[in-house]
Amino acid sequence: MTERMTRTTRPGRRRSVRIGTAGTLLAASVVAATGALAQQASPVGQFNDQTQPRTDPAIAAKPADPVRVGPLAPWATDMAARGLSFDVNIYNFYQANPSAGLRTGEQSNSTYFVLSMSADMQKLAGIAGGTIKFTQTFFGNVRNLNMAADIGDTTVGYQPPYNPNSNRLSLLTYQQKLLDDRLVVEVGRTHPDRYYGLPPCNSINSCFQDLFYINAGFTSPLYAVWGANAAYQLSPTTYIQAGAFSVNPGTNALSGYDFGYERLSGALVMTEIGTKTDYSMTAYPGRASLTGFFNTADHDDNLKTVFGTSKGLNPGAPVLQKSGTSGLVLTGTQTVWRADGGLTANPHPTALSLYTGTGYSFDPTVPIRFNSFVGLLLQAPDQSRPNDTYGLKMNWQRLSENYTQFLADANFISGGTGAPYARDKFVFEANAHFDLGAGVIVEPVVQYVVNPNSFWNPFTARRAKDGFYAGATLVVPLGTLLGLAPG
Repeated sequence: MTERMTRTTRPGRRRSVRIGTAGTLLAASVVAATGALAQQASPVGQFNDQTQPRTDPAIAAKPADPVRVGPLAPWATDMAARGLSFDVNIYNFYQANPSAGLRTGEQSNSTYFVLSMSADMQKLAGIAGGTIKFTQTFFGNVRNLNMAADIGDTTVGYQPPYNPNSNRLSLLTYQQKLLDDRLVVEVGRTHPDRYYGLPPCNSINSCFQDLFYINAGFTSPLYAVWGANAAYQLSPTTYIQAGAFSVNPGTNALSGYDFGYERLSGALVMTEIGTKTDYSMTAYPGRASLTGFFNTADHDDNLKTVFGTSKGLNPGAPVLQKSGTSGLVLTGTQTVWRADGGLTANPHPTALSLYTGTGYSFDPTVPIRFNSFVGLLLQAPDQSRPNDTYGLKMNWQRLSENYTQFLADANFISGGTGAPYARDKFVFEANAHFDLGAGVIVEPVVQYVVNPNSFWNPFTARRAKDGFYAGATLVVPLGTLLGLAPG
């Protein structure tokens, strides 16, 4: 649910990449963890994993008919019976850097209007297990597109997108379920963030893995690319999946419908094996996945590229390229304590979960060599508010040695001191997730960063400062409130 801004990698060259979320991000609209996870909130207040095979024992059981409540419920229910389902969700992101980064005291805001439709091909054409999915995103209330350059750092908070277009095609796929839903195949305009390394934390604003978005080359989850993915359930608790996705430079400048104009520079190949349980299966559930990626596209070789004119460097040297990069990411969460001792069949017990997202790059020419966050999540601290959570997290990131040298050189030729940047950076975070009722959610987050870098604004004389970041995400399930989607 997030987008990276366009970053200047050297004068005259710009690259579009995603800004952190959740990651992870709007992927939570389509994929979210079940039961045991420190759950990422979906826009309709459900936790519905649609991309990986189901892992509950009754895998082939028919789900209960959904209930819609609202002024459009009669029409939406009739349309769903015919095979067409609709949804609308609103996400608003506010962020500020009172003391952290390159230019402190800045604020920013972004609002996303996400419109979705799915077509049940069983009802429409007699194709059992077939679904056509479509999502279009509109951007509004955008203030201060320069926030990423104001902060600079690779990891701090959710920095706003660079969206030159007012809307974007976010999903257009055909999905086919086979073998009693054990095999799920999806192809079309999609995004790897919808399938791989699903966020283990409960903060859309800050739960993302930088290795995916900076090293592997993910675009924003809202910026669909050509792709195909296949997932297979090995057992009631384990699955494997593999997929391939196009690498599209400059994708932020496109609408998603520019099929004949986009430039394809390579393919991103993803694989994953994982296990997941929920409270219906065990008293102390958890989830773990090991994700591998290989991007075949060329990227700047930070071991060899000459970046500027300082310290004897040749200003006319070309930016050297290296073909391909790869890495591994381990994502996991585990419930470690329950107030009831696990003796009750409570789907939302007061519980503590530990989680992590740890990634390593095998390639020393990319910016990030290692990134790991670990966190603690308190779920349902008040049983009268079962969806609320409180969390603490620490993120440790190590840049590659040559990329830190580039940042120092870029600072020097821009009029700065050229002092070395630290390879290791730490972000300490407190976050919360509050259910305001009717599916409306607000998620505040506060971070303190130590040794930040200037990744998103390298050619500046300023030096990134340690300090605080604050943000908040508001999620409004408009489709549910109107009766378009079930609550």
